[in-house]
Amino acid sequence: MATAHLRSRVRWSLAVLVVVMLALSLTSRPAPAPASEPATVGELLRVATQFNHEYQVGDLRPVWERFDAASRAIIPESRYLRWHGECRAAPGAATTLGATRASRGWWIVAYSIGGVRLGDYWHREHGQWRFSLRRSNPLATTLYASSFAQYAHATGCR
Repeated sequence: MATAHLRSRVRWSLAVLVVVMLALSLTSRPAPAPASEPATVGELLRVATQFNHEYQVGDLRPVWERFDAASRAIIPESRYLRWHGECRAAPGAATTLGATRASRGWWIVAYSIGGVRLGDYWHREHGQWRFSLRRSNPLATTLYASSFAQYAHATGCR
């Protein structure tokens, strides 16, 4: 009887272990890489325009997903989504004005919000156009390293 009970417990433990491992593999698996995007100015402008639109309407997951690896290292996705969800910005509609080649594979996408002209840095990473938070908005880089209370105070949301 003890042997049957032991076998039952071992089977149960193995089943639980398999379920846990499966769950971990599903949650920690990186998203499949999207198809390569054309390395053209037209495609960069399309991507940047979509990026600005998603930011404006608060669709922030695709915004974070456009961050390059260095930018993703600055702020984890969960914190970016939570902080921006709690401190919604209303920057107004952005108009993409054009793109200029900078140096070493970098491009500056010019856009305007409420008559203010701004520029974001973009480059290619693994066949995709990626946004650089560090180059485009160094102040945000500093704020994301702070506490939420400091971020909220600096952005005026609380």
